[in-house]
Amino acid sequence: MSLSDLPALVTRREEALTLLEALASGVDEREFAPFVTALTSPEDEQAVAIMRGSGNEMSMRVQLGALLSGAGLVTNEEVFQALDARRARAKGAMA
Repeated sequence: MSLSDLPALVTRREEALTLLEALASGVDEREFAPFVTALTSPEDEQAVAIMRGSGNEMSMRVQLGALLSGAGLVTNEEVFQALDARRARAKGAMA
């Protein structure tokens, strides 16, 4: 999957699933920054700032998953599956 495969907007479940598929397939997490920015509410920004300040900052991948799940576009289980697939892919590349 490449950057050109990502949706322009994420307002439907199908688009959110495409982002999770991109996440699982190893698309560079910097490509998710516009989506994280668009989905982040002021309350989310405060939570991220608190986490960053306490040394518990989330990766862009985890933030994206949390925001998609929080918006009701995907389930937590789907997010965890995508993150697990990405980890497995990274381990396979290291072996």
